[in-house]
Amino acid sequence: MTKKIKAGAIPDEVMKFALDEMQKILSGEIVFVAQDARLMQVEITQRRRLVDWSEKVSLWSDETLLTLQTQIAREFSTLSYGRLVIKIQKGRVSQMERTIQSRFTGLDGEGI
Repeated sequence: MTKKIKAGAIPDEVMKFALDEMQKILSGEIVFVAQDARLMQVEITQRRRLVDWSEKVSLWSDETLLTLQTQIAREFSTLSYGRLVIKIQKGRVSQMERTIQSRFTGLDGEGI
């Protein structure tokens, strides 16, 4: 049986896994998916452009990892339904995007 994830939180072991995986990506993204304010899944996409094929990724400093962890936790904490996308280019986080989904009921039909 899995333990229940606290609303708005990313469990420590998931955060560590995501930060470790981010350091391995030269170009790609990691997506945290929220439903009912709880983390439901993590998606990882990695791309390699032929012009960058031989480039190596480098490990990030502890300060960078702590800054990222804090920012990711803050952005995810207020997400009820939607996605937090962390985009990585040239081995560095280039941006974060939050997509918020809203459900409407009682209108002309149910759902979105």
